[in-house]
Amino acid sequence: METAPRTARLKPLDRTPELLPFRRAAQLESCLLFWLPVRAFPIPVNQRTWLLHLLHSIDELLTNDFGLRGEMFLQYKTVSSVQKAFLRKVREFQPMLGLSRRPGAPLPEMLTKERLDAVIKNGQSLSINDSVPDYSYWFLTKSPAEQREEFFGYGGTTRIFLKPDESTKPPEMPFTEAMRKSFDPSHIARLEQAVAAGYALKDPFLSKSKELFGAGLEQEPQYPGIQFILPLLSSADFFSQPKPELDKWFQLFEVYTAESPADQGVLLATRLDLEEPLIALLKSMREKFKDYPE
Repeated sequence: METAPRTARLKPLDRTPELLPFRRAAQLESCLLFWLPVRAFPIPVNQRTWLLHLLHSIDELLTNDFGLRGEMFLQYKTVSSVQKAFLRKVREFQPMLGLSRRPGAPLPEMLTKERLDAVIKNGQSLSINDSVPDYSYWFLTKSPAEQREEFFGYGGTTRIFLKPDESTKPPEMPFTEAMRKSFDPSHIARLEQAVAAGYALKDPFLSKSKELFGAGLEQEPQYPGIQFILPLLSSADFFSQPKPELDKWFQLFEVYTAESPADQGVLLATRLDLEEPLIALLKSMREKFKDYPE
């Protein structure tokens, strides 16, 4: 007896329910782009708590299963919202200032006396942020869970994941067990932090980011002193920018995650085959912490 031949699936399986609370931009073919909504910025406590667990789990997935390393950034203009925590942790986290740049954006016009006079004369409103570039801090100390606990939820954290690089790994400090017991642990920890920060400064990410994202800024007076340039992206950029521009982004990082006030949510973008691992992670999240409180 002949059996009917198996037919191919006419359309791909819809994984939308399994990806919740992430929404995937299914029509985007250049990469995987996921968006997770929040009610407001600052993010309400119940959503923030759930998201902190989620982002920590994503960190573990990308470092343990994909072998990537993560780097944490905080937007300069967000610091005013977390100023006490930032000042309290500045020595421990060792922030280094660089530039965040929206695709192709020029640096803001300087606030000159002539411009200020024109604003006053025309009765216009003026925000000092309009004249301040989108700087960001890169944390040399690698403490993402603690840094999120302090700064996440105000719309200004970005975390990118890069391929590992041996030049950024500090050597093991030559402390025997007996030496560690005889010295103050905090002194040893500070020394190890200082050495790790020195090796972080050797990161090829610094020069590569300027090469990829500094086009058009080379003649700016501040350009030589800029340590790095971090792309500042919203979901609209992934749709509006040409493929060569997107290719540049993924030359710098493998995964991009960020709070995005423009999107009223959190973004995750990658060219890795991440959908199935993300579905498994989200299933575990729902089992442990119930559904995301939308």
